[in-house]
Amino acid sequence: MAETSVIIVNLNGREHLEACLNSLFRQTYSDCDVVLVDNGSTDGSIEFVKTRFPKVNVLQLGRNTGFAYATNRGIEQTASSFVALLNNDIEVDQRWLERLVSTLKGSPEAGAVACKMLNFSNRSVIDAAGDALTRAAMAEARGHGHPDRGQYDQADYIFGPCAGAAVYKREVFDQIGLFDESFFAFYEDIDLDFRMQSSGWKVLYEPSALCYHKRGATVRKMQRMAVMLHVRNNIFYVVKNIPGRTIVRRFPAILASRLKVWLAYVRNGNVTGVLRGIAEAVLKMPEMLSKRKALKARRKVSVVYIESLMNFVPHRTPPTDGL
Repeated sequence: MAETSVIIVNLNGREHLEACLNSLFRQTYSDCDVVLVDNGSTDGSIEFVKTRFPKVNVLQLGRNTGFAYATNRGIEQTASSFVALLNNDIEVDQRWLERLVSTLKGSPEAGAVACKMLNFSNRSVIDAAGDALTRAAMAEARGHGHPDRGQYDQADYIFGPCAGAAVYKREVFDQIGLFDESFFAFYEDIDLDFRMQSSGWKVLYEPSALCYHKRGATVRKMQRMAVMLHVRNNIFYVVKNIPGRTIVRRFPAILASRLKVWLAYVRNGNVTGVLRGIAEAVLKMPEMLSKRKALKARRKVSVVYIESLMNFVPHRTPPTDGL
C-alpha cells in the first residue's frame, strides 16, 4: 500500500491531463499511487489516461456527480496515510509532493498543508498561497493576482488549503468526515477547513511546494451552474459553520459582502443563477441548521479562536508594474 494517494477529479479535462499527470510521474517522492475519478467525461479522457498512463487507477462514475462526491469516492478507494488532492488543470513542481508530505509528517498538530500556487501562464504571479477568511466571512485566495515578490515565502499557519492542490492526513477524514456532498462543487473545501479548525486541527502553508494553476479552466465550461453554486454554497458554509455570536456581531458586513458579489453577477447577466442559488439555500436551510447543531456539539475550540481566523484583509487591486 502506498503511503500517499493522489486523487484527481476529472470532467472533460483531456486537454489538461497530459501536463498534470506527466508532472506527477516526475515527482521525487515515489511512495504514492494516483486515482483519477471521472465524472462522465465524453472527450476521450478515460481512453487517453488508460493508454498513456496505465499506472493511474481510473474510477468511472458515469455522470457529473460534483467535486465533493467524486473526491469522497476516491478517498474511499484508498487506504493511504496521506491523501493528496489535485485539480486536473494543475502542473506540479518535481518536489511538490515530497515537501507537502514531509511538512505533515513533522507537524502532529496539522491536519492539512497548502502549497504555493502560481499562475500557469505567468509563473511570476500568485494564484493562491492558501485560503483565508475576511471579517465578513468571505473566503479569499491569499495573494491572488499579485506578483510573486516573496511576500508569501514564509511557512505559516493559515485557515485552510485550496482543495485543488493540498495534502491531508487520512485521520482528519476519519475523525471529521469527508467533504459535504450537498455542496456539489465550490466551497466544500472551506466547509472542511471550518470543520478541521473547529475540531482542533491546524493547517500549514508550505511555500517551497509549488504548482501552476490554470484557474477557471473547468468553470468556464459550466458558467451558469457555477454562479448558482457559488451563491448557494457561500450561504451554506456561513449557516453551517460560523458561530451565532459571530454572525450577529458581523451580520452587516456578512450581508453587504454577499450583496456586492451578487450584484456583480447580475450586472454580468447572471440573474437566474443568483436567484436559483438563493432559492436553493433557503430550501435547504433546515438541512444546514441540523448539521450546524451537530458540528457545534463537537466543537473543540473557542469562538474567539474561530474569529481570530476571520481577519484577512485582501488587497483588491494588484500592482500593475510590468504585468
